[in-house]
Amino acid sequence: MSSSSKSTASVAIIGGTGSLGHEITTVFLTEYRQYFPTVRVVSRDPSSSKAQEFAKQGAELFALDGALEKAFAGVDVIVNILPGSLSKDVKQKITEAAIKSGPKVYFLSEFGIDHRLSDFPGFLHEEWAGKVEIAAETRALAQGKTKVIALYNGAFLELLLAPFLGFDLQNNVFTPYGPASQRFAVTSKADIGRSVARLALLSIDPSTAAQVPDEVRIAGSIVSFEEVRDTFARVKGLPKGEIKEQDLAKIKEGLRQNKGGNFLDYLRIVLGENKLNFTENSNELINPGEKFWKWKTVEDKIRAA
Repeated sequence: MSSSSKSTASVAIIGGTGSLGHEITTVFLTEYRQYFPTVRVVSRDPSSSKAQEFAKQGAELFALDGALEKAFAGVDVIVNILPGSLSKDVKQKITEAAIKSGPKVYFLSEFGIDHRLSDFPGFLHEEWAGKVEIAAETRALAQGKTKVIALYNGAFLELLLAPFLGFDLQNNVFTPYGPASQRFAVTSKADIGRSVARLALLSIDPSTAAQVPDEVRIAGSIVSFEEVRDTFARVKGLPKGEIKEQDLAKIKEGLRQNKGGNFLDYLRIVLGENKLNFTENSNELINPGEKFWKWKTVEDKIRAA
């Protein structure tokens, strides 16, 4: 089913009113509504203002703690965007209900880093460890009958330019863990939503389904701390800011000795170790030549700041 096809499908979005979920649901209800006339939103609070606004746009609402079998019945595509912080029992219950309903395509609650590349032996962050476990369980349940996709987008563009990730724009100071030249992928939430919709269409179309890998990387742009610093200076008409490289090995050793730590430290280490350099990605499969949309870049974000 290409984007020029008149065929239609149905989608259920679990966690469709959250920060990322809201963006993905919006994409399905607007830009891709002609391909997905049935959009179901599974939320912890269907009475919330966000959920009710989606209902006005035609979404069908279901409670996360309700009858999930009804929410998933007859649905072609299920997108799980629930946070990894949920209990293991809750995640397993949702996964079992989703896969047993027999969708053609199921998106794991991944998004962000490709944790297959992370290097934290014996001290992997518990949220990432949980994702590894639930992904294996999901694929085992699916038994090849449902296409199970993990989508990795690198860092979220909306969260990138913040002091907690080392980007202090107010003071024009940039603080990477490790070399400032290491490059990493950054993708906006709306572009993640568009990618999910496109991958869903490609996966349910027999003529293109085989082209879609089980593990998919995308990158709205690929940048380094140096490049962000230089772009910020050029766009804002400022002198190039100061770069303060931190001792990555020392910070990582601290995590190892403490058997874990701050999630942001993990993320910044991954950035510094070149583990988010998604130069090899599926951008052209999903959005060939930017035919369907123009990827939002870090420069776009800086210009709007």
